[in-house]
Amino acid sequence: MDRILIIGAGVAALCTARHLQMAGRQVALIDPQPVSGGASFGNGGFISAASFMPGAQPGMMRQIPGWLRDPLGPLAIRPKAAMKDTPWFLRWLRAGRDAEMQRLARVIHSLHRSAFDDWKTLVGPQIYGEMIRRDGEMLLWDSDEKGATEATEKALEREFGLESQVVDRAGLEDLYPGLSPVVRRGLIKTGNGYTTSPAGLCRALAELLRRDGAEFLGEKALKIVPQGDGSWLVLTNCANHSTRDLVIAAGVWSRDLLRPLGIHVPLTSQRGYHAMLPAGSATIGMPFIHRGRGIGMTPMLEGLRVAGTIEFGGIDGLPDERRASQALAHARQLFPQIQAKPLEIWTGQRPATPDSLPILGPAPRHSGLWLCFGSGAYGMTQAPPAGRLVADLVLGRQPSIDPNAFRLSRF
Repeated sequence: MDRILIIGAGVAALCTARHLQMAGRQVALIDPQPVSGGASFGNGGFISAASFMPGAQPGMMRQIPGWLRDPLGPLAIRPKAAMKDTPWFLRWLRAGRDAEMQRLARVIHSLHRSAFDDWKTLVGPQIYGEMIRRDGEMLLWDSDEKGATEATEKALEREFGLESQVVDRAGLEDLYPGLSPVVRRGLIKTGNGYTTSPAGLCRALAELLRRDGAEFLGEKALKIVPQGDGSWLVLTNCANHSTRDLVIAAGVWSRDLLRPLGIHVPLTSQRGYHAMLPAGSATIGMPFIHRGRGIGMTPMLEGLRVAGTIEFGGIDGLPDERRASQALAHARQLFPQIQAKPLEIWTGQRPATPDSLPILGPAPRHSGLWLCFGSGAYGMTQAPPAGRLVADLVLGRQPSIDPNAFRLSRF
């Protein structure tokens, strides 16, 4: 009964478990998939400590019809998902108002700024040095025209004491030989970086947990049941497990686990895709995100990853492998010399909230039930500080981050 149960074994669950374990608590993680079997496996690997803009921004609504009409557009919404998620989209629109966007950006920054330090604490200096790079991240555009929120982003960057560097065309050609002339400008976020293998980093963290006594239960949590003595019973497909403190860190599947308790979570799936190319398919001197095309490219131990696009298709919708092909088509437009066929294509479901903030902290009206999910595309950045915040709350410690902005009650 003294051990803390965590439902999930993705990066958020692993980081929460490690923070609890380092504080002297016994932990067990429940997940039917192997470690890093979901979105934590196939993401772009970006660790965006110096990025802070929420997904919803002023003027974005006007862009959505064009994106949906474009077969290579960064966004796809399936009709069934659009109807089911209407309340989510309405909240998303409200989050995109200018004043609200700036408030959310400040909250996101408060969470992101310690990401690299938290990773080093969790995995130690050796693994950190082997698997994490803090060399910056490039943003690319095909147009010289500034976006509607770039001035606001720059002002917030100055407020936070962050730096970025404009890169001219010659600088881009040095970093990316063969880059198409369609790319007009670049900006380096000097405080960002990446992991050379999201899956490998998660596996390394899991091995540290196992070494220090954590259990990994390869079971599917079917229902969580509050007990009269204040404990929690977790019914799985194989067994029953009891605990005083239960952490829900099951990504997009957290919503269905909580619904029978009367806890309604504005969480939806933003399905992401990647295509993995052989190493050397293009020379990538620095990982980049192309703002207009909605893709990123990252050199990894396994090859060159082309990740991106957002698809709203519901938690049960089948993946559309053409979305990975669309990301690859963009990569070939940016680097016409790419001839290689992808080594693999992949898809995973990212748990997204309408305001781009994760849901962290105690569940309302249920003592001993804790929430840690909803990081969307920022999982590798937010998981270490989010796990620390949740662990602090479970242990009764004062968090270094204000937890109130992340509570479910904000909705």
